[in-house]
Amino acid sequence: MAGGPDLDDPRWLLTRTWREPGQLLHIVVDPELRAIVYFSGKGSMGGARALIDVMESIRDAVGHDKVFSAVVDLRELDGSPLRAQFLLGKWLFTRKAQLERVAIFGGRPFEMRLAQAVMKIGMMRNAGFFDTQREAIAWIGWPRDLYG
Repeated sequence: MAGGPDLDDPRWLLTRTWREPGQLLHIVVDPELRAIVYFSGKGSMGGARALIDVMESIRDAVGHDKVFSAVVDLRELDGSPLRAQFLLGKWLFTRKAQLERVAIFGGRPFEMRLAQAVMKIGMMRNAGFFDTQREAIAWIGWPRDLYG
């Protein structure tokens, strides 16, 4: 679903949005701690910091001991600075025990290489990279209709 998840859908336990001119981040989480992360616009250091802040606020809301699975939608992301990727990778390294699986999909080749670098920095061995939403959802084992 281009445009990200439906934020008004009652199945979401939590919804978070960060917006700056030309940048958008939506994160939704259901009661089973399945998170959808959607990016749109030009990636930036501010966006990377916002992602970390939003994820930390979600951890604060549900508990720091909870384990999530996540689908990351990069279809509308337009690049990101390398230092932002390093920042995200360092953060993921400290939180990888809280991520059961991560499925990343839809980015152009450059964005997908950056996502792979972030996962490598974070030592995330439970990440998959896919062309389509359908492939990502199937790999992670979610119901087909959870996203889109």
